[in-house]
Amino acid sequence: MPIIQEPFSRVAVDIIGPLPRPSATGKRYILTVVDYATRYPEAVALANIQADTVADALLRVFTRVGFPREILSDQGTQFTAELTQQLWRLCGVRALHSAPYHPQTNGLCERFNGTLKQLIRAFVHESRDWEKYLPHLLFAYREVPQESTGYSPFELLYGRQVRGPLDLVRAQWEGVQEEEVPVLDYVLKLRERLAELAGFVQENMETAQAQQKAWYDRAACSRSFCVGQKVLVLKPQRQNKLQAAWQGPYKVVTQLGDTTYVVVSCADTRIQRTFHVNMLKAFHERPETVDAICAPAAEETEPFPLEELPGVAKQPSGVDQVQLGEELGPEKQAQARQLLLAYPGVFSALPGYTDQAIHQVDTPGQRPLRQPAYRLPEAVRESMRAEIREMLELGVIEPSASPWASPVVLVPKKDGTTRFCVDYRRINDCTITDAYPMPRVDELLDQISGVIF
Repeated sequence: MPIIQEPFSRVAVDIIGPLPRPSATGKRYILTVVDYATRYPEAVALANIQADTVADALLRVFTRVGFPREILSDQGTQFTAELTQQLWRLCGVRALHSAPYHPQTNGLCERFNGTLKQLIRAFVHESRDWEKYLPHLLFAYREVPQESTGYSPFELLYGRQVRGPLDLVRAQWEGVQEEEVPVLDYVLKLRERLAELAGFVQENMETAQAQQKAWYDRAACSRSFCVGQKVLVLKPQRQNKLQAAWQGPYKVVTQLGDTTYVVVSCADTRIQRTFHVNMLKAFHERPETVDAICAPAAEETEPFPLEELPGVAKQPSGVDQVQLGEELGPEKQAQARQLLLAYPGVFSALPGYTDQAIHQVDTPGQRPLRQPAYRLPEAVRESMRAEIREMLELGVIEPSASPWASPVVLVPKKDGTTRFCVDYRRINDCTITDAYPMPRVDELLDQISGVIF
């Protein structure tokens, strides 16, 4: 992060809220503005965070400190709206936006937001109208020296220590009258003071940034991705915004900086998103595996024809799909093929079933439920008929005249095909579930510990 020396040439903005306790006028949000050079903060209470409301509040702030050259914000709609972008263009302001789900980019404003919320939280116990006393809280923050600069925001902005409550009490106790200073002398001393402070602040900021970088790099590692590489993105889940999960894969389109990348979803290439490198990790595809049998090379012998074993079912089998390793000689391959043909059911391509266990659905006292079939689009009806014909041929289903009936549902899959399902929700509501004891994972691990496979 470059060190900014000109006051209010770059500012950071953010919004706090909604606050749990509104002010007396019903305002629940606070717009915060922090100067990068002096760390001087501004805060404006807002009733809503619409783009026009935020723009008016920023104009009130800029009428006191001037228009900045750069303004850093997150990607909230109030900062990316067309109204706000038009305001920046008219005022000659360059808009900078932080990466999604990476508030560290706007860390200066985020840190001030945390301090301001702590002040408000401690203050509202005495007065509900926190909006009325918000300027007093800002005054207390501005007169305290900042750790990175070594000086208070007041002193860096005005070139002098402002008179605070303690200064008033001290002057009253000591009874010392301040000497009047001519305007010309005051201006000259102010220029010298500001130049002196700028040099001290530059040194203090460089030292503070070096210390912060050293602490951060202790647990950090350098990562980079290539254009076209597939990555996963850490994003909040839709069900719970407080939980995040790796989603993807995405493909890297371009690299904006050392730590920022533009990615696009492999499923939908129309929308491009910008993410920080901390929100990305490499996506490793699983290698394709093929069933094969390999053995040490043996002496080659004359090949001989194989005879089909009696009793083998005349049905599609997965034996033909098994590939034998080239390391096996013809004799070993023949023996392996004989073994596979002896147990064709193990490698059968058709689904099997068992008659060793029977499942019983217990619905005591329930009258038969017969639901009408759901209406399906004409485009998927042929697909449903094909699924039914295939299951009848395989023996998975059979015709039934039972008084119980549940409708069929075709669920679309990601590859464009459909999954044949049955809606058993009403039957599940009246079914008594069986309580099966779940095995303990730790006990299973203890049982197999020490086993050599």
